[in-house]
Amino acid sequence: MRNVFITLLLFVCWGGAWYWSEMFGGRSAWICFYGFSLLLLYLGVGTIGLMRPIRVERPKEPIRCWSGETVEITLQLRYGFPLMPLGWLLIEDRWMNTGTGETVVVRDTVRLNLNGEAKALLLLPGMPRGLYRLEESGTGIIDAFGLLRIHRRSVQTGQHRMLVLPRPLQLQTAAEGAGEELPRSGPQPQLQRQAASTLAYGTRPYAPGDPLNRIHWRSTARAGALRAKETEQPGADRLLICLDAAKGVPNAEAFGTAVEAAAGLAQRALQLGMGVHLAATDRQGRSIEARGRERFAELLELLAQLSCDGDSPLAPSVQHEVLHAGRGAVIAVVTAQPDEQLMRVLFRLRERAVHMVYVHGKEASPDAVQEWRRQAEAAGCRFTAVSASNRRTAGGGESYGAEANHAAAGA
Repeated sequence: MRNVFITLLLFVCWGGAWYWSEMFGGRSAWICFYGFSLLLLYLGVGTIGLMRPIRVERPKEPIRCWSGETVEITLQLRYGFPLMPLGWLLIEDRWMNTGTGETVVVRDTVRLNLNGEAKALLLLPGMPRGLYRLEESGTGIIDAFGLLRIHRRSVQTGQHRMLVLPRPLQLQTAAEGAGEELPRSGPQPQLQRQAASTLAYGTRPYAPGDPLNRIHWRSTARAGALRAKETEQPGADRLLICLDAAKGVPNAEAFGTAVEAAAGLAQRALQLGMGVHLAATDRQGRSIEARGRERFAELLELLAQLSCDGDSPLAPSVQHEVLHAGRGAVIAVVTAQPDEQLMRVLFRLRERAVHMVYVHGKEASPDAVQEWRRQAEAAGCRFTAVSASNRRTAGGGESYGAEANHAAAGA
């Protein structure tokens, strides 16, 4: 509509200049007439040139980054040799968080070149964890005088995705709860223990160093790639993490910090050579088993997409998972809303190695935190309180420690 209005306005001006020059004559009248004639010719040629198709080439690999980290996306733009080389090319992306529905819009402007190619750099601000999908991408061209503006939008089908991973939150007391007191074992004894175990509960992608007798040939044939059997380890070599993802968490910030605390516990356990079983009380009841540092990326992917939409309390889930964890397994419970039912379950587990991580918001009073600490310690649990507002831990914890390795996270 804007282009049509400007074109009509120029035609009116051109007609007025022609009438002025024909009726009254004069140098000024003819200069205006020829000037408006050149502008109309410029608009005609420019419309043809700016209507050329624009091809946007994006990185083929999925984008992975840490939460809160600025992401740079480089796009290669190809629009052919333009009939109007002077002007600007606009690019706009709209990303949507598949979990929360929140959208992020980023834009960039580049100059048109004679060679028909340009590069655009989109800067995505630090975003919260989650899986983001490119919902819409738009391009536009503006001529040098700003008279013509041509916009093109293309609706994406979700083929371009970005995974924002949670940063592991390192807790000092979590190291003991994750089994730091256990002697470190080399990779060979650990593989021998896994190979000797006969209780298989699933499969996973084959990792270099796995014994050949652990290959699950039936799953390999179905998947078309090597799959290895997941077998139970002795209880003392495992860390069970129960993450509270039920509705009613005070705020999204508290649950996000709980996810980061669970990532930190899992990272430390994997560094110690332990197996990690993470179970969440979300609506899907998702869980994952990880052994070896190379599996940390898969665990982070699950945590990145985890939403706080569960409808069942944490206590029954903890009781159910403990029954399948084996005697002697270390247990970590991460929650932002402890209750009396959970404390009764933890009291029945007082002879087990249990670590409770309580994530509280800024509205929680120190007396309430101390009360949950008293009850947890009475049940024989290690206790760590983490503030969601500043990620400072009460009772021996610390803020972000060393970040997880980007290679391990697959970023």
